[in-house]
Amino acid sequence: MTLPDFIYSTYNSLLESDWRMAEIDQCDLLGFLRIRAWGARKKQQNSKPKPGYIDTVWPNLKP
Repeated sequence: MTLPDFIYSTYNSLLESDWRMAEIDQCDLLGFLRIRAWGARKKQQNSKPKPGYIDTVWPNLKP
């Protein structure tokens, strides 16, 4: 994704969330993007595989 595409998609998602253009233009966009990047990193960390026992993966499996 190119930078202009990313900016347009960010503006578009904010407008779809009922933000107004004046609110977007007055907000700290770099701070907003930092928060979004932080959220993406947290989401990626949570989706990493975690070690576990077979009983927790398949609790209904009987030997």
